[in-house]
Amino acid sequence: MSKFMISAKLHDLKEKFYKKNILTKYQLNSRSWLIVLMILIGVSGLLYLAQINGLATKGYEIKDLEEKSAELRDKNKKLKLQITDLRSTARLNQAVKELEMVEVARVEYLKANGTSVAINR
Repeated sequence: MSKFMISAKLHDLKEKFYKKNILTKYQLNSRSWLIVLMILIGVSGLLYLAQINGLATKGYEIKDLEEKSAELRDKNKKLKLQITDLRSTARLNQAVKELEMVEVARVEYLKANGTSVAINR
């Protein structure tokens, strides 16, 4: 076989391969590649903007939640102080005077002689 025949056979094999290859049917020229590249850049830009917008929104939400948390902490402190004030002995003594309660001089405790509490008469 001569070099010419080998070259021709190689050329025939390449043509058969390219005819079978699907991508060769849809080969894009340089203008088409440019359009595809522009579309990809546009889509990626839009996705980037959407992500940045989402992050900014989440930042504002976090700030609002932190402010609400601080307000609730302050309210909790005020309520604890109010509870302490209402439980204080001075407040209880004042309530006793306002309700005109009488102080008990002698306190008697009853002892149960068994496990039963009811009285049988």
